[in-house]
Amino acid sequence: MSDSGHLDTCLAWEAPEPHRRTMGVMFERDLTPTEQLASGFVRIPVGHEQPKLSQHPGEEVYFVVSGTGVFDRGDRTSEVETRGAVYVAPFSPHRWINVGTVELELFYVVTPSAFGAVKGYLNTVAGWTQVQGEPVASEAAGMAPAGTD
Repeated sequence: MSDSGHLDTCLAWEAPEPHRRTMGVMFERDLTPTEQLASGFVRIPVGHEQPKLSQHPGEEVYFVVSGTGVFDRGDRTSEVETRGAVYVAPFSPHRWINVGTVELELFYVVTPSAFGAVKGYLNTVAGWTQVQGEPVASEAAGMAPAGTD
């Protein structure tokens, strides 16, 4: 278990069309010594968006690493550019839309982990393709291990 990570080597999965995007998990209870938070990245290609509003019990902060996105809170939106950040209160609906000319890359930190149970991120990415990191044994989430389908 490591107490450091890197965006280019952490676990990551790509969602299928029509809502293609990549989600990576850098810090999570089964991967790192963290106990009350999770962090990672979301990459949304030009012209794509997260398909639905998410909400969870934890507080979350997104930092825009690159690109320009619209942060949709359900009742209002705001445009956020590179180096900007957004705070999300517990149970607040939210999603991202890439309105820029380059891939939108976001870094997130959420506490407590928004994924619920340990390895709950595997439920979030069910049906997605693992594109980065060591293959994950995901039988606990009812999925075949990465690279076996």
